[in-house]
This record gives sequence, structure tokens and C-alpha cells, in this order.
Amino acid sequence: MKIRNTFIIFIVSGFWHGANWTFIIWGALNAIYFLPLLLTKTNRSNIGIVAQGRFFPSLKEVLSILLTFGLTVIAWIFFRAENLGHAFEYLSGIFKHPGSYFLLGIYKKYSVVLFLISIMVVIEWLGRGKQFAIQFIGNDLIQYHFIFLASIGRKIIYFFIVYMILVFGNYQEIPFIYFQF
Repeated sequence: MKIRNTFIIFIVSGFWHGANWTFIIWGALNAIYFLPLLLTKTNRSNIGIVAQGRFFPSLKEVLSILLTFGLTVIAWIFFRAENLGHAFEYLSGIFKHPGSYFLLGIYKKYSVVLFLISIMVVIEWLGRGKQFAIQFIGNDLIQYHFIFLASIGRKIIYFFIVYMILVFGNYQEIPFIYFQF
């Protein structure tokens, strides 16, 4: 019963996003991803902060993060694809040349973006216990009486965010996805 209801919820969620098979598959993939957790009753066991009290995560935590990210990205390919053919073509390109697709294709074209994203990932990791990741810069530095550095640090990060938006933003007029409803 729980399995059926889980599939119904996720598939209806996919259908709600659009009447296209890509959205249905996106919903079904999310249901499939959730099933092992539901069947083993571990769906509530990973709600804490990763590597709490430690600077580095364990190997198991790193693998869990990478697996979750990878599966999510695969599902989002279906969500963003124009049709099923486009999604499968994109996936086949990734899996035919997994190393070269990322390292040569994306790195050469977007090396500055990847660098800036790396900075944001570090910020997210350092602030993972805070309500907002960027709080670690202010609160931790202020605690040690480095108020000036806290202010400068936040301004540098805000500058990078604005820089990424202005330089790498897509300025085409794209309607908000939910305006179609």
C-alpha cells in the first residue's frame, strides 16, 4: 500500500509539472529513488547535519552525497528535456564518454563558473550547521572579534554571486515554469 501510494504521489507530482512524459519519468525516478529507504524504513535516518562535529565527512558520507547528487541530476535531465528523445540522447552522451564529457567539454567552456561554484560549495560546507551557510563568515569571525573581516568576507561573497549572475546569466526572457497552469 505504501509503495503504491508513494508512486502515485511522485507520478502525480511529475504530471502536475507538465503533461509530458519527461515529467512523468522524473516523478517515477524520484519514487524509485525513495523506495529503498521506504522498504528498509530508513527514510528518516539521514535528516541530521553531515559530519556533525567533524570537519571532513567519512567515506560513506562522501559516497552518499555523490550518489544522491548523481541520481538527482539524472532525474533533472528528464525534467528539463524537451522530450524523451532529447533526454536519452543527452544521457547517452554522458555515459558514452563520462570522463571526457565532463573534463573536456564542461571544464574548458565553463572553468570560471566551475571555480566560482567550487567556492560556493566550500561556503555551503563550512556553514552546513547554520540556518544560512553564509552565516559562518559573520558569526564565527565576530565571535573572535574580527568584525571587519566578517563584513569584508560577506561582501566578497556577495560580489561573486552578483558577478556570476551578471556574467554568466541567461538574459533571454524565460517564463516562470508555473505560469502555464
